[in-house]
Amino acid sequence: MRGSTVEFIPTVAMFALIVKLVDFLRYARAGDLNGVLTQLSTWIAGILVVLLVAQTEWANGIEVGDQPLSVLGFWSQLFVGLTVASTASLAKDTLKSVDNSNTSKIPTLLPQTGPRKKSRRAAGVAPDDMG
Repeated sequence: MRGSTVEFIPTVAMFALIVKLVDFLRYARAGDLNGVLTQLSTWIAGILVVLLVAQTEWANGIEVGDQPLSVLGFWSQLFVGLTVASTASLAKDTLKSVDNSNTSKIPTLLPQTGPRKKSRRAAGVAPDDMG
């Protein structure tokens, strides 16, 4: 580490991990199994991809901080996998929030079960009644 400074990229990676961890806890508290399993599967995929790539010939060309991915220890690779997956998940959330036409809609990981909420229009609420 260079002195006592903290670089921008690791700080952003930690921020993304914190945001997605809080989202995960919110999904769990709300009983949203789809949200919980989607985030868990994203983290697992991120970890597995980083662990796999770290074993390839290209790992020496991928730098994390000032070290190649191939020389990082298990815990550092685990952290990189979690933060890469969290950053990807956060980017996906950002794209969904600005996509007014829902063009990036994908099916949920789990089938929808239980009663579905009716839209205001289907429930007979007129636009003037919306507050």
